[in-house]
Amino acid sequence: MLDWLFKKREDKDFTKKFNEVESTLKTSFSNIKEDMKILFEHTEKAHSKHSKHEENFQKIHQRLLALEALIYKDKDIEEVVNEIEEIETEERDHLTEISQKICMVLAALGKENPEKLIPLKILAEEMYPDKKYQGIRSTISQYTTELEKLGYIQKKRRGRQVYIKSTEKNPYLKKQTKQKKKIKVKN
Repeated sequence: MLDWLFKKREDKDFTKKFNEVESTLKTSFSNIKEDMKILFEHTEKAHSKHSKHEENFQKIHQRLLALEALIYKDKDIEEVVNEIEEIETEERDHLTEISQKICMVLAALGKENPEKLIPLKILAEEMYPDKKYQGIRSTISQYTTELEKLGYIQKKRRGRQVYIKSTEKNPYLKKQTKQKKKIKVKN
């Protein structure tokens, strides 16, 4: 009575559909393989271009240093320092007021503890002593992220705490080091 259930059936439609799906999958995977190959080749070309650009940049940088040496060869040390300070002032001018204040506070805190990383919370308390940290955390974080992209500060995360430190590129640190260099040159 249940023979029809246990009979081995040859379903031609099923075999046909299975073969179609199999061929479609093979075609799809071969297309993906070709696309990945093209992407890899494109990445290789971009990498080689980037390497060439880096080499050219280094050559131009060396030439610029040589030209600066020729220009500053006949100038007084005071004139050179003044020109450098003017360039640094221009660097500071493109920063917002808050970004400048952050750089200045970090330079001052870094002067107190040159080797220590400063918690973001301490910076926030220095910047806004009358506000709670939770209310200004995201704002301070955004400004410090932008300053990090510009290379003025470094950020490090340890657990849930974020620490920051001024880099040598911080314009407010440069001013202090230039004054020290001036004193050394005069002696």
